[in-house]
Amino acid sequence: MTDAKRASGRYFLTASMLALAAMQMPATAQDSGDPGEAARTLDEVTVTARRREESLQDVPIAVSAFSAERADELQADDLSGLQYAIPNVYLDEGDASNAVIFVRGVGQNDSLAFADPGVGVYVDDVFIARSQAAFLDLFDIGRIEVLRGPQGTLYGRNTIGGAVKFVSFEPGDELEGYLEAGGGNFSSYFARGRVSGPIAEGLLRGKIAGSVQGRDGYNTNIFTGEDDGDQLTFAGRAALYFTPRSDLTFVLSADGKFDRPDTSRSPSLATPVLGFPDPVNAPATPAIFQPPADPFTVNTNANNRSEIDAYGVSLKATWQATDALSIESISAFRGFNFDLILDTDGSPLPLLDVLVQQDQEQFTQEIRATYDGDGPFAATGGLYYFHDNDLTFSGVDNAAAAIFGFPVLAFGFSSSSLADTRQVTDSFAAFFDASYDLTDRLSLSAGLRYTTETRDSARRFEMIFNPDLSVLQDTPPFLAGVGVPGNVISGEATFDAFTPRFSVSYTLADGINSYVSASRGFKSGGFDGRANNDFGFEPFDPEFVWSYEAGLKTSFHGGRLVANAAYFYNDYSDVQVTSFGADPVTGVFVSQFTNAAAATIQGIELEVFALPTDELSLSASFGFLDAEYDRFDTLVGGIATDVSGRRLVNAPRWNASLGATYERPVSNRLVAVAHLDAAYRDVVAVEVTDSPNLEQGSYILGNAFVAVKTADNRYEVRAGVQNLSDEAIRVQGFNLSAFPGVETGFFAAPRTWDIRAIVRS
Repeated sequence: MTDAKRASGRYFLTASMLALAAMQMPATAQDSGDPGEAARTLDEVTVTARRREESLQDVPIAVSAFSAERADELQADDLSGLQYAIPNVYLDEGDASNAVIFVRGVGQNDSLAFADPGVGVYVDDVFIARSQAAFLDLFDIGRIEVLRGPQGTLYGRNTIGGAVKFVSFEPGDELEGYLEAGGGNFSSYFARGRVSGPIAEGLLRGKIAGSVQGRDGYNTNIFTGEDDGDQLTFAGRAALYFTPRSDLTFVLSADGKFDRPDTSRSPSLATPVLGFPDPVNAPATPAIFQPPADPFTVNTNANNRSEIDAYGVSLKATWQATDALSIESISAFRGFNFDLILDTDGSPLPLLDVLVQQDQEQFTQEIRATYDGDGPFAATGGLYYFHDNDLTFSGVDNAAAAIFGFPVLAFGFSSSSLADTRQVTDSFAAFFDASYDLTDRLSLSAGLRYTTETRDSARRFEMIFNPDLSVLQDTPPFLAGVGVPGNVISGEATFDAFTPRFSVSYTLADGINSYVSASRGFKSGGFDGRANNDFGFEPFDPEFVWSYEAGLKTSFHGGRLVANAAYFYNDYSDVQVTSFGADPVTGVFVSQFTNAAAATIQGIELEVFALPTDELSLSASFGFLDAEYDRFDTLVGGIATDVSGRRLVNAPRWNASLGATYERPVSNRLVAVAHLDAAYRDVVAVEVTDSPNLEQGSYILGNAFVAVKTADNRYEVRAGVQNLSDEAIRVQGFNLSAFPGVETGFFAAPRTWDIRAIVRS
């Protein structure tokens, strides 16, 4: 990190603390005004983090909540737009259009089906198993909740690191509409809207919502002369709410997302690669491909496909058996199809050009009962079933290579590794969570979940080069031969776990709530979907984490200042990670999905919201994250290396944000709005080995917009900018230094701007 960046980080954090201290002074002055005037207060945020409606300030869980209005302020058109406003959360788009989500250093950046996400994404209580389908376009928002820490005693599908819970807009008894459209640089255009309301008075309500987004690619591909990584996405959701009786409701919902860009997104070279593009015509002429001066310049030969179809239907039935007891059933089916060509080596040579074709279907059934009466006792319990059937065809074009140190001499002829992988998962779980108020101030809560999960997986090879030779697996150092086309390896394993949760909450004073908690998280084991021999197809172990947390939730000045803080400590074992390299004997590409021995993670989080005046609203967050491997052997330069003490992937040590929105009437009918937010993020390891060539240095990211809207909030015109300083932010990397001798990275969007018009009924 440069001195300038260190200084900018210190200045930013100092400014954050001064802003928080200054917030209280005008709020106090406001309260001392005319008692006959009603002062504006922050809206009370209601969440269902514990499966019942509660104020955010009363829930003994670290959770951040976003209304449609707040997501709109952040200019969040997809999930990644929320990440900087949440402490110790990393949420971005991966190399395969997948949602890469890490909460407090726990997550998963591998996009293949065998690697379960560490943070679950739920849409209207339905778990989204595939990470590509989980990278949600944000429209039709009712509320978004981001829960930090293990979740299992309240949620149908167990999740070890946290949960992103998307709750869609629920139609009311009056006709309502919304339309937003606009465009900007990179030839971008977008439109999203919704219509909802009654169909049969008192009996049937409905809604239909949709979104389309398109733009040219941010990258320029000098190999093709075209842009790279463009976007064309269609998404929609429709629902019917049927209430035949006052105590019975059915919700039938369907949604879909369809990506049809012209190209996939290519990585940019971080290190040079040397090769022979034309070895057939003698004499062969070597060429060195250097990292570009502009990170948004790429030079790739395989980037012409990235298609996603993700769709689902669900039926939710709710019976209010008594005033205190409700019983719910959620049945859901989802499908997913994915077709990708990805040039992982970042060069025009056929080194590691990857083809993935994936078909997946999942069925989930959840039945739960919730008791929440007028007394001191409340509880939730349920049963959950998850079935997942995934077939993935993958092909890798591996150029033959001779390794002479670094870089690799890569030749233009290749062998291909092709395989079909089928994985079938069946998971059953029972969960129960209860709380009891011992006094008006003291409450106890405890929960328990039992999960049993069976993985049945098989791989069929069409062609494989030297499948049995690997010194990493203690095989003999001699040529093992060529695999037989049609060879099949398979395995089945069952994993189970008890995951309890305990918490104690105590009200210190009016508006000041404290809590301590302990919970255990679990993520199932499985089989490496890239393994190329029977030994490598031995099951990897589940992940476990014990998470301990202490928190404070406060509200001051009649609700004009809200501040929530938490400290956590995670004992994280058998961490599942992916690394890439080369067999030291043969030079053949090797992918490893293994369990790191252990990691220790601890940190601090702070979120603040304030209304210094009726015209100005402020928000701030601060996160500290101490996350390192305790012991971990992985491939570095083709050698099994102990990388203990290195940073965990996507776990910056410091992160902070500040946001301000100012609204002022300019006439009886018009209101002017100005918004500015800025975020600081410390150095980030964007891949598991924490290569110095790929780390993203610390940076400050700024966004802003100005708008004019009518006083009744019905019409609005807005101009916005994101990434004001045009930062080049690396969000993912491939350390392929051992084979084929290159390191590559993917970058988030450069500076973008747009103008949009909004109509609300």
